[in-house]
Amino acid sequence: MNGQFDFLVVGDDEPSLAAAAAAAKAGARIALLFSAERKKRAAAASPAIANFVWRRLDLQDYDLTLEPVSARITLLKEGAPVATYASARETSDALAQSGSPDHLLWRDFLDEMTALAPPPPYAPAGYANSCPPNIKAFAALLSDPAKLERAARVFGTSSDLLGDYFADERLRAHLSAHALAPGGWGDKEAGSARALMEFADPDAWRVRASGRDVALRAVLEQVCQDAGVETTHKKPVEALVNGKFAHVAFDDDEKIKVRHLFFATPSAAQQWGVGSGSGNARGALGQGAHAEFTVRFKLSDGAEPPLGDPGAIFQIIDDKSDIQAARDAAIQGRLCDRLPVEFEFSGKGEVIARSAYFPAAFYEDGEWRGWTGQDRQAAASIIKERLSSRMPGFASLIRRAETELSAPPAGASPFAECGRVIVQPHRHNAISAAVRLIDQVMAGDD
Repeated sequence: MNGQFDFLVVGDDEPSLAAAAAAAKAGARIALLFSAERKKRAAAASPAIANFVWRRLDLQDYDLTLEPVSARITLLKEGAPVATYASARETSDALAQSGSPDHLLWRDFLDEMTALAPPPPYAPAGYANSCPPNIKAFAALLSDPAKLERAARVFGTSSDLLGDYFADERLRAHLSAHALAPGGWGDKEAGSARALMEFADPDAWRVRASGRDVALRAVLEQVCQDAGVETTHKKPVEALVNGKFAHVAFDDDEKIKVRHLFFATPSAAQQWGVGSGSGNARGALGQGAHAEFTVRFKLSDGAEPPLGDPGAIFQIIDDKSDIQAARDAAIQGRLCDRLPVEFEFSGKGEVIARSAYFPAAFYEDGEWRGWTGQDRQAAASIIKERLSSRMPGFASLIRRAETELSAPPAGASPFAECGRVIVQPHRHNAISAAVRLIDQVMAGDD
């Protein structure tokens, strides 16, 4: 790989691959950087693929069949599980059957979330929310009470927004867990209402390859190859801006020029010490940020999923207060015992469990420090205990466990001095959002 590129897309997850392929098909020259430590693993559910992305990538030519996850289910500490479905009618009926007083409000809630949802923050100018405020737009907002009220709801808290709709505390806990936990947000955090609005989007419903079909990631890798994307596993050591380009040097002395470094997910960025707030992680260790920790449990035969539904996405919380408590613990640099945990059954004898409420760095004795092997063991133990609390006998079925950590690495990031970095924040519809984002950046380059 050599020469000049429009984008260096960093990451091998589905949003990164889709963005790289879409840009290449649109005529951009794309370099794609994979981690050198990639492993073949059972595929987890991915964000849905909007129709425009499917057509853009010609996925119908790759024998790919995707099925939506069967349900979103929350396993609370007490009482029956709470479930919602892709079908509004099925959800209303399920809520009514469970005795929820809010079943008649479900359709209205979805409709209003769709109406309230603001345009996604795609603008890449300044590369990290540093573009100057639009004074005219702000003045217009202040002069229109209806727009001002809408903005207050959009940029308010998830807790307040749900409180305006539902009296059922269990339903509010369920929605908080599934809308906020994947991004590690707190329900009393300003701006968390936006996650609820996006969560109601049909493209936010996750999908899996059906049966024995090829995994989505493998298909997207093939699409990238067919579209002329150039890939590398080399380790970048430095990226410096010179004019309109970033000059990226690798550990074998190879160098390329790129207009933009593009991270389609915050997890991909964090693994390289890059944050979405300023182009770099906050501090050398990402102090005050959160990390995602995943455990893949390989199980012996006989593991029975809750409610007998192997196609669902599950969330574990004791009650709604766990959400903000876990967020606070993460930014304070400590572990949370009542950890919100998401998990799913892969269909290949694995349970994939994860939480985004882990600290990016730990705060002990007045100092910040990075993750250690003991921290990984403690994190895995908490996740195992949380699953065991909802599935008695789960621990006895574990044959092997593998852990994955998305946190800033030790030492300086090779991209620390590079200002031409674009990081997409966590999105429920990350695949379609990444394609739209890279399209907008290309349009701005014209």
